[in-house]
Amino acid sequence: MKKLILTISASLLLVITVKSQVDLGLEIWANDQFGTLQDPQGWTSFNTASVGGMAQSVYKVISSPAFGLASAKVVTEVVPTSVQVPNPFRHGQNFDTVGLLCLGTIHVVPTTGLTFGQPISISRPTYLSFSSKDSVMAGDSSFVLAYLTKWGATTTGKLDTIASGKWGESSTGSAWASHTITMNYVSGTVVPDSQQIYVSSSIYMRGGAKVGSKYYVDGFCWDCYAGIKEYTQDNSVSVFPNPATNEINFSCSINSNYVEVLDITGRKLSIHLMQNNKAKIQTEGLTPGFYLFNILNEKKEIISRGKFEIVR
Repeated sequence: MKKLILTISASLLLVITVKSQVDLGLEIWANDQFGTLQDPQGWTSFNTASVGGMAQSVYKVISSPAFGLASAKVVTEVVPTSVQVPNPFRHGQNFDTVGLLCLGTIHVVPTTGLTFGQPISISRPTYLSFSSKDSVMAGDSSFVLAYLTKWGATTTGKLDTIASGKWGESSTGSAWASHTITMNYVSGTVVPDSQQIYVSSSIYMRGGAKVGSKYYVDGFCWDCYAGIKEYTQDNSVSVFPNPATNEINFSCSINSNYVEVLDITGRKLSIHLMQNNKAKIQTEGLTPGFYLFNILNEKKEIISRGKFEIVR
């Protein structure tokens, strides 16, 4: 069998500029560049390595997704010796057991390789939300890494990291759970122009990846909650009146700095400053229906959330 050698590049594929080509919600799937198995549009995985004899490791799941019509299942599989992919986190070693889905592209010209990253149109997002179900083997752990980057921001000719964040888990559950990755910025002013998201069903920065570990993900969204079917509120915040007509009040028992309002799809509508852990918001401009809210601290990290209703 012909040996497949994939090189990895951390640079952004700049020719991809059409926003619709990046499917963060995992709804649109298409055949990979070799025309064998499908990946979400704008994402890539080790499914491409099936031409080198590797088992399928990323699947489209249409049964009970967290959001929309489809979710992704990432499964850890053995990388055969016919496929050589350098592990950027373990110098001098190739991936040997892996389940990985990431924003990026497989390219074959001029050489076969993986290019990580896609453009981003959001200025400086605060957090990345997503839903997941974890079913990893004992001793293993799944995770999501997110990076916001900009070419030549501080170093000429290099892709600089503007912000980063991580979510990891090692539990097993049959129900979808919602998560938020808060992005930690290294610069206070630079606006990123690209995004990198990595979804792994196993640990690969060190030994421990177990064949058969599974990680289900859905509804990736910057600065919104996507894929949340149940939106619960804790006891640290009071919202009244609820339902509201012309105004609504927020009162927190913990130190709070901002409240942001989102529509039911998770799209951010507005953000309001809180004083003495309280805020009053005029709602005449909101159409009747349900809305979501996030309570943020001074770093704009989410510390509480909930929902309210507008009636007329």
